[in-house]
Amino acid sequence: MGKHSASDHPQEGTGQPGEVTLDRVTAALTSLGLDAVETVSHPDRIVVPAYAFVATLWISYDKPLMLVADFAERIPTDFAHSTSLAMFINEWNRDKVGPTASFSLMDSGDVGVSLRYGVRIRCGLTDDQIMAELADAFEHAAAFSTQLREKFLPVEFDQPLPPALARAQDAEALLGRHPAERHLPRGEHREFADIHDVPDLYQERDCDPVEPVDLEALADSLEMLDFTFSLATEDIITTGVNGIAFAVCIDAGHYARVTAMWDTGTDADEGFLPLWLVCNDLNEQSAGLRAYILDNDGDLHLHVETTCLASEGLSPDQRHNYVITSFVSILGAVDHITTQMKGDSAVRWPGAGES
Repeated sequence: MGKHSASDHPQEGTGQPGEVTLDRVTAALTSLGLDAVETVSHPDRIVVPAYAFVATLWISYDKPLMLVADFAERIPTDFAHSTSLAMFINEWNRDKVGPTASFSLMDSGDVGVSLRYGVRIRCGLTDDQIMAELADAFEHAAAFSTQLREKFLPVEFDQPLPPALARAQDAEALLGRHPAERHLPRGEHREFADIHDVPDLYQERDCDPVEPVDLEALADSLEMLDFTFSLATEDIITTGVNGIAFAVCIDAGHYARVTAMWDTGTDADEGFLPLWLVCNDLNEQSAGLRAYILDNDGDLHLHVETTCLASEGLSPDQRHNYVITSFVSILGAVDHITTQMKGDSAVRWPGAGES
């Protein structure tokens, strides 16, 4: 498991976590100097127009409860670059923490590129945590846009859009189809008919204040799950769950990270694109999760991971919620990808009567 790169952040904050609402998010965005746009007719989202992208933020009540930030690039990429773009996005997701990149085929035949980031909020966030999460996400989105344009956009097109066109994009983000449905065919909407679709809700509790997070704290959360684990090195915890290898660490000094690894048995020269497309489909419709491919001496390894910004500290409840939901969501993602690729799951789910 390689380490990611990230920008500098303050070390820790204090305070009591509280329920995350769009009003609190708007206040934080304003404090960061960003223009947040809302409308009474669509109170389920906030839109932040930027030079290279349009950001949309909302509360997702899917499990786990999350504040989601979606960053859609204003200028699409020519389909002729799709293979190179796939490799670029995979490298970004492999090397960076923060928002997860993906692309989708547009009606025009071009490729739309976006980033998405999810912050777990079932146990609430402090004001400092909200500010840090938003600043981190927007910094990564700006860096991604810069690199994307340098690589795939002709220099003569790297200009501000005409104001009328930019306003039309902003209005579509604010009033049009919700980004959570971007992966669905036009005219289709998400259906909720399963017990797992019961909304996840904020749980108010008298919890301890936030505290610094280190590897020992993450080990404490693993012990609560009754997992057997070991220290592979001084800074990485390794364990196995349902036949899948996991690693847990503090990455880039500021992020808690949980990663699952699976050897696909596929040759890198032939199998990259089919596997990446399955990963991309998952990344496009997920939040707080990333799947990417690692070339290990010619063999493709699948990595699925979550990260959690811990520069402002985490309360014990926040930390436990992050670790527990990460293992659950990652196993589900590995199950989906390996079933799509191999016809059956690499995850050894317990049978009836097993735990």
